[in-house]
Amino acid sequence: MTGLLTKTVFVAALEKEIQRSERSSHPFALILLDVDHLADINATHGYGTGDRVLERIGFLVRSYFREQDWVARSSDDTFAVLLPETHPKHAEHLADQVRITIEQRLELHDDRLGQPRPVTVSVGVLIAQSVDQTVRPQQLLMDAREAVDRAKRSGRNRVEMIDATVLRLSPPSRASQPLG
Repeated sequence: MTGLLTKTVFVAALEKEIQRSERSSHPFALILLDVDHLADINATHGYGTGDRVLERIGFLVRSYFREQDWVARSSDDTFAVLLPETHPKHAEHLADQVRITIEQRLELHDDRLGQPRPVTVSVGVLIAQSVDQTVRPQQLLMDAREAVDRAKRSGRNRVEMIDATVLRLSPPSRASQPLG
């Protein structure tokens, strides 16, 4: 429906990015955008309207990011973006700008109140500056989801950050290795 990558393809890309980051110490960011009050939109305006909201958000998100970024629909009301080689401040700025763009460009007309109602998203940004082989895509997605949940608990239509930097374990020294 949204024309975006599937979660399966996204997770495979995230696994490759983790491996690349582990080899070269390049940072990356993972952004999750969750549509605020989608269940209410569906209940008030119908599932067709909810589907159109998802389609338009998918289009906006895909057109907002670089060609080398990975953009997918992660679940019913969540979109995921993988930003390879992205500085943390830049990732936070991009996340906030896409949140603002969605709010400014998408709105529904609320017949009960006789006024437009903006469509908003709550956003979680996970920053990975250095990772090792123990990091798994599902764990990063769960951590980013926690940031989205914090954004929702804090009033929605906001960005929350989380740092997923995993310090590399240093290899054992020759002196500590057993002989023989």
